[in-house]
Amino acid sequence: MTDSTAEPGTNRLKLLSLQIGYDPTSPPPYTNSEPSSSSQAPFVLPANAKPCNFVILTQKRSPLKGTYILDPSLDIPSAWLPPLPEDETEETRSNFYAKSEHGDVASELYLLDKPILRGRKKVLLNVLSGKGTASVHIEGPSPPFTLHSHSNYLLGGILVKIPRSFKGSITVGTKDGPVLMSDAISSQASVFNDAMVLNNESGCATISFEDEDFVGKDTGCLVG
Repeated sequence: MTDSTAEPGTNRLKLLSLQIGYDPTSPPPYTNSEPSSSSQAPFVLPANAKPCNFVILTQKRSPLKGTYILDPSLDIPSAWLPPLPEDETEETRSNFYAKSEHGDVASELYLLDKPILRGRKKVLLNVLSGKGTASVHIEGPSPPFTLHSHSNYLLGGILVKIPRSFKGSITVGTKDGPVLMSDAISSQASVFNDAMVLNNESGCATISFEDEDFVGKDTGCLVG
C-alpha cells in the first residue's frame, strides 16, 4: 500500500491496492462441482426488470436510480445502440454506463453468468457522479467484470457492494476521506505492499530497477 497522504492544496491521492479472494501462500482451493445450498443465498432475479446489455444513462442535474439485469451475451444491433458517451469508443463501450453530473447515482446490477460476446474479454461497468454519491450493488455468480466508479464531490462518496464470488484486485484512491472495508472484506483482503502512480502531463515517464543505467529508446530519458 502506498499511503501518499494528500497535502493541502495538492492533487495527490491516498492510494490503496488490494486483492480479494487470493492467498499466495495457499494452494488453489478444492472446488466441489455440486452446488452448496448453505454457502450462499439463492440468486433471485427481480421480477420487475428484463435482461439488457449496453445500457447508457446520463443526466445533468437529476439523480439516477434503478435495478438492471445485465446479460453480456445479448448482441444488440448497432442501429439500436444508444449514442456513446464522450469518454468511450465502440471498443470500450460499457455494458452498463450511468453518469450524473450533479446528482447521485445508485445502481443495483444483477450480472448473469453467460458467455461474453466475441471480441470482448470482460463485462465493463461505469458508475459515475460528478457532484454526488456513486453507489453500485452487484449481485450474481457473475462473469469477469471491470468496475470503474468515480465521484468528485467533497461531501459525496463511493459505495460498492460486490458478490461473495468476487476474486480480483481493487484499487481505491481518495484525497481526503478514508477507505472503509467491512470485516468480511478485510478478512479476505491481501494488501499490496508497493504501488506506484505516475502522472506526467508533458515529459516522458521511464521505469527501471534502481541498479540500472537505463535510457529509454524513444524518449532519451535517463533513470539510474
